[in-house]
Amino acid sequence: MKKYVFFNEDPNHFVFERMRAGKYDITADDINSFIDGYKETDITDFLICLNASMCWYPSRRTDNAIDKYRLWLSSGKITDERENTVTWGAKMNSDLYAAGLDYRAMWIERLRETGIRPWISIRMNDIHGSAKKGDFLNSELVEAHPEYRRTPYREPVSNYDCALDYMREDVRSYYLAVIEESLSRYDADGIELDFMREAYCLCVGREYEGIAVMTDFVRSAHSLIMAAGEKRGKRIKTAVRLPADPELAMRLGFDAFTWADEGLVDVITVSPRWSSADNNMPIDIWKRIFEKKGVLILAGLEILLEPYPRRPRKYLSNTLESARGSCCAYLSMGADGIYLFNYMDTLVHESEKGDCLANRGMDEFLRSAGSPSLLEKSDRRHIVTYCDVSAPGAARIRQLPAKVSESGYSLLRIPTGNIPKDARVTLVLGFTGENKSAIPAAYANAMSCRYIGKVPYALPMYDDMEYHALEIANDGNLPPVTVAEIYSRGGSGTVSWAEIQIAQNK
Repeated sequence: MKKYVFFNEDPNHFVFERMRAGKYDITADDINSFIDGYKETDITDFLICLNASMCWYPSRRTDNAIDKYRLWLSSGKITDERENTVTWGAKMNSDLYAAGLDYRAMWIERLRETGIRPWISIRMNDIHGSAKKGDFLNSELVEAHPEYRRTPYREPVSNYDCALDYMREDVRSYYLAVIEESLSRYDADGIELDFMREAYCLCVGREYEGIAVMTDFVRSAHSLIMAAGEKRGKRIKTAVRLPADPELAMRLGFDAFTWADEGLVDVITVSPRWSSADNNMPIDIWKRIFEKKGVLILAGLEILLEPYPRRPRKYLSNTLESARGSCCAYLSMGADGIYLFNYMDTLVHESEKGDCLANRGMDEFLRSAGSPSLLEKSDRRHIVTYCDVSAPGAARIRQLPAKVSESGYSLLRIPTGNIPKDARVTLVLGFTGENKSAIPAAYANAMSCRYIGKVPYALPMYDDMEYHALEIANDGNLPPVTVAEIYSRGGSGTVSWAEIQIAQNK
């Protein structure tokens, strides 16, 4: 049985990607064919994001990128538009609306014709540009009120410090206005409140106090959504995107428990922020909590993937096999569906990216992302990653790097989903450090693994590690979650990469 697949299209990717490809004059056929490209996929619900810090349509309630572009152009702030991709993208948006092509409204109509449910997504606290005063991406609220930041008592030391504080009534009113206008302008089947852009919505030190404030805000948003549904003669659903763990969400002020008890939400997507897909989110716990409340639980996947926050950062992108692995594992853990963030189309393929979904397999992936039976029978990789969101007092799960020795074990939890009896199952470990004589060893689910030998790196692995493979014996009864006890022979070492590869015997 197929599961839900929610797909998020960001506020300016469509025009920016076509700009990168050298297509500056977008037509109605281009707009419709973009949606047609998703016809033969597993996507059930398509979320159209309308805003970042400001709206990317000609809003009448708030400032927006269209009017800002025209103001900057008339005032001389823009001289050579094509030197700045942001303002050139704003120009292309402006040209589309000036030509009477409200492409989001056109998408909604086309999605319904295609059989995909259209949603609107609102980013509740986007910080792109907010660390730099005068940046084109900043809303007037951000520019005029630095005191509305979540750390107004000191200078910001990270971009997250520049997020707006929902303890401020003006901040709440601004986003309620965006929600209300989007509902009146666009006839969507649902609206998402995306709190993962950003999850840091409350003044540092006031997170506990802010729980009640955020719940009141969600109540107000839900009232607007219900009222819009009554006007349109239908029920418009409400979704939220939240941090990966229930405790983490609560510590940041998001009381999803009360929201569900009061019937304020229909869908909860649990998700990383951006820097890595999180392959160990407790989806099974979320389901246990909310399964009798009529709330769908979706596992949110990011396009990026890394095992831990290396310095300097070297971002990796999912491949067909690693993306399949994440979907298969989460659906087997009980997720009602998969939510894809930053899995958008790519017209310009850059060879230096190598083997990644942008270059190989995106269409194939989208045709199987919600199909457990297809995923289980596919070649896949289950890579140990980490949670890239933190909160005061909440545990932060990072399994790697892991120190190992002949008597010192490190435990790794690796969800895989169901494994067919005839599949080859391999544990691959990446070693870093000076001790080249150390050979990794492991037990998987209390059974000793057979050492195979060194293997070459294959993206998305890092190219500066030494990789070793160990066989996990497959008797057809392997559990959907593997616990591997890692140690070493011949000395100590550091495991900085770990994955389980599942290959089908053709």
